[in-house]
Amino acid sequence: MAESEALKWEKRDHIAILTLSRPKALNTFDLELMEENRRRLEEFEADDDLWVLIYTGEGRAFSAGVDIKKAAEFLHWDPKARHHHWVTPCSMNISKPTIAAVNGYALGGGCELALGCDIRIASEAAVFGLPEVLLGALPGGGGTQTLPRLVGLGDALLMLLTGESVSAAEALRIGLVQRVVPAERLLEETLEIAAAICRGGQSAVRLVKEVAQLGLKLPLPDALWLEQVYFQRNRTVAGEEIEERLRAFQQKRKSRSKDGKRD
Repeated sequence: MAESEALKWEKRDHIAILTLSRPKALNTFDLELMEENRRRLEEFEADDDLWVLIYTGEGRAFSAGVDIKKAAEFLHWDPKARHHHWVTPCSMNISKPTIAAVNGYALGGGCELALGCDIRIASEAAVFGLPEVLLGALPGGGGTQTLPRLVGLGDALLMLLTGESVSAAEALRIGLVQRVVPAERLLEETLEIAAAICRGGQSAVRLVKEVAQLGLKLPLPDALWLEQVYFQRNRTVAGEEIEERLRAFQQKRKSRSKDGKRD
């Protein structure tokens, strides 16, 4: 299948970048873009040489969600069809880390796409909102479930029930995003975070994501026991790598000590 012009796909070492590229339409999703998005997420998950995925958008929007003019039938599909076509890393259970680099408007489905990533980095110009209630509708791309889990029920319902948008600064305050950076440095800083994730042991990275997500569903004592199970699983899967990394770390400390440098 030919690459869609509306969804640019780029690989930089072990990092994949998906750029929404319908700037005149605020990077809204038509049916073709939905299909391409799902295909690229499947490709990312299946490629063992790709370790981190970054979403971003061209122009003044990350994404304003579904293009109702070009995807009007989306509203009338049954739940299974909508769930199949509108996907995020969260809804597809992507096992590897994903980051949303939110450069502008993230509204409706665009906000839900960002919420469906593991980490959100926002430019100072970013705006987040789920305005569906103002149209008499319900968010249908995960917003009613992901937002409360990220920011707590009160702040989530304030956004969901009023339809009001929040600035990048407010999004940072309530925990919707992890960092706010100058617009001109957004992709650069997001790539730095992705590169830092790539420097870790990749078995450990995937297991950390999995156990953290599973643990949220459990009482704390059970979650702590689950962590022990995953700790042992990691030792079994990546024991040689762990020992090699420990030796390299100890050798580095010895070298720094000989040079008279402090850790």
